[in-house]
Amino acid sequence: MSTAGLNRLGLKRKDEAWLHEALSSPTTRFVPLCNGKVCVAGPPASTVLLETGTWEDVWLLGEAEGTTYVAVEIDEDTWAELPVPEGARLASLREVATLLPPLESNMLALAAGLSAWHRTNQFCGTCGAPTRPEAAGHVRRCTGCAKEHFPRTDPAIIVLVTDGDRCLLARGPQWPVRFASALAGFVEPGESLEDAVAREVFEEVGIVVDEVEYQSSQPWPFPASVMLAFRATAATTEITMDPTEIADAQWYSREDVADGIVNLPGSVSIARRLIDDWIAEGS
Repeated sequence: MSTAGLNRLGLKRKDEAWLHEALSSPTTRFVPLCNGKVCVAGPPASTVLLETGTWEDVWLLGEAEGTTYVAVEIDEDTWAELPVPEGARLASLREVATLLPPLESNMLALAAGLSAWHRTNQFCGTCGAPTRPEAAGHVRRCTGCAKEHFPRTDPAIIVLVTDGDRCLLARGPQWPVRFASALAGFVEPGESLEDAVAREVFEEVGIVVDEVEYQSSQPWPFPASVMLAFRATAATTEITMDPTEIADAQWYSREDVADGIVNLPGSVSIARRLIDDWIAEGS
């Protein structure tokens, strides 16, 4: 859902004349969303794009290869009347992200994040008055106190803890039996990313870590996070689980994981990349 060549056109969001022209341009495509779900066709999976339409609110996504993309939120009645390909359906981005071309996946990550933000920020958190969208959907302004509200992204760390040829995988209480993943949690106010890694690991499984190393990041608009991936080395190895957060946590060898003793996260998740990269190091 990232690094796909989408120019987000941040400098054009407040240019009303440019936006008006873009909305009527034959090279503009509209990306419909319905109740936070994306519209896809296929197989092979592809995003449903509309060539024309009159919409009350639009959210500028960006430009790629000469095409401008604009998201529009629709209701189910409108969806039922759209001229979409046969077999087109509504789906969660999490369900279809890995099936879509990288550009479309990246574009829909932005669209889904904006959709969730607009739905939950209809009123000002300062004075309680209604807010209205501005800047092509990237700002909401309070109609009472005029305060500007911007889309938020909540940083969350995800970490694969290793001890020699073993890695630590855990399962949350809400996850199915045999499923396991890397540890994760939100960064707290006033906390560095490295401190967040150490705190989350200790709170959830009672293990002290050192040699915390950043790996990569991933947008995770479910509804508004960015995942910051780390590797960390265990300084202690005895597991003491917090039962409110963790239902099971164990050390696994590369052979254990490769043999399918546990079910791993899908390829849409950066957790899977952390695990796969670690397995590959042992080959």
